[in-house]
Amino acid sequence: MIVDLEHHFRLARPGLGSTVERRWSADGRFSYSQGNSGADVDAHVRFLDATGIDVAVLTGNLEGADLDGVKRWNDACARAVSDHPGRFVGFACTRPLGGDAALIELERAVKDLGMKGVHIGARPEGRFLDDRALWPFYAKVAELGVPVDVHVETFPDGYDGFHAPWALHYVLARELDITGTTFRLCFGGVLEDFPELKFIVNHFGGALAAVKDRMDLYVRLCGDQFYRDRPPIARPWQHYFDKLLFSMGGRGRGIATVKCALTCISPRNMMFATDWPPNFEDDPEDCCRFIDEIRGLDLPQDDIDAMLGGNAAELLGLTAA
Repeated sequence: MIVDLEHHFRLARPGLGSTVERRWSADGRFSYSQGNSGADVDAHVRFLDATGIDVAVLTGNLEGADLDGVKRWNDACARAVSDHPGRFVGFACTRPLGGDAALIELERAVKDLGMKGVHIGARPEGRFLDDRALWPFYAKVAELGVPVDVHVETFPDGYDGFHAPWALHYVLARELDITGTTFRLCFGGVLEDFPELKFIVNHFGGALAAVKDRMDLYVRLCGDQFYRDRPPIARPWQHYFDKLLFSMGGRGRGIATVKCALTCISPRNMMFATDWPPNFEDDPEDCCRFIDEIRGLDLPQDDIDAMLGGNAAELLGLTAA
């Protein structure tokens, strides 16, 4: 079984194009819009059929959406799952800082609509994921027993130095930001206080493979000075890192990234993803090549099967048709 952990599902909106658009805006900044790409459920099915992917997880990036918009997306996603038995799984949209009403909607999405996870951005309303304001959200997710899928922030604040007359900020800022997010989940007490939570970090954790050794080194070098105040974790940070799961989307046919990630992430913690349609939108053949390259890795067959679908199937309770 091949499970794709990231298919961006949209609700169609008038006046938008049918494909992903990348362009320079009038103020000289690089801009990005998914438009209505991903709104056609049949297009999702055609991509799955063309690539041999068995199941896709539908997610929605609803940055700034109000609660009504969240409800509409959850209902539409549930219909897509119901209309195509065995092909889709839904991850609920939510507003993590939306108060009781948002938590009630999240519970409805999981308990009534059958969503098998919840999808959030790396910066909910500008907050980092180790911000204590998110603790009520984490408590509700832990109660519901579903994983949290953490998507990269499209244009994160704090990286102004990356703005350039070429698309440097667009390409790199989100990757460095999700790297920091990964470390915040490990060091910031989230998994200390909610040890049962399962987090899926998108884009391989960003630049994680390049900097994890440096983090290990400076934790040792700084010793008791590593934390300004009392540490919010009671065990070595690797204990919490080993709990994290990582989605393999965001690189297109990025087999070099897969190999780099395997230097610090267990294959039993990595899960195949395409990031469709922003990646592979018009090129399912390239996705097939990516799958073939993963199958060709110098790993035990059980590990390859786990990365391509077994890990996700176990997490989400899926069975092969």
